[in-house]
Amino acid sequence: MIKRTKQKGFTLIEILVAVATLTTIILVGAKMFFTILKGAAKTQALVRVKQNGNYALRVMTRMIRNAREVVSCDSNYLEIRNSDQQKTTFRFYGEPDYLIASESAGLTGAAARLTNNEVKLTNGVFSCSGGGTQPDKIVITFSLAQAEGTRPEEQASANFQTTVILRNY
Repeated sequence: MIKRTKQKGFTLIEILVAVATLTTIILVGAKMFFTILKGAAKTQALVRVKQNGNYALRVMTRMIRNAREVVSCDSNYLEIRNSDQQKTTFRFYGEPDYLIASESAGLTGAAARLTNNEVKLTNGVFSCSGGGTQPDKIVITFSLAQAEGTRPEEQASANFQTTVILRNY
């Protein structure tokens, strides 16, 4: 009778199965990791765009609502007279495109941007109505997008719109 000794170690098939299993796990994990990173980058870009747009909308809404009158209104230009009788001009324009508010309170050429360099204005429109016995009503509509050129799947943009009625008519 031949005595067999117990062999220690793994067979080639066992090693190949283990390597294939580990490779599959690593590949799936890497794909999930990069998907999460892309999603985080898109979320950060969208947050920047929305913060800029909401800030610009809040500033314009507050100033327009408390204005004495609308002096001039065009599709990309709005001039109001503030309660201190100074004029403020809001304008959609530029190359690169951006949203800007210009104060004409004795400061020639003084302008303050309402959005930062991380976003660009893709379109913007002021629409005015009212007057006479009705209070002035201004509809502000604009779209912002991420300014820096990143991969298309990480691009972010947002639309903003509000209607403002002057209190002091």
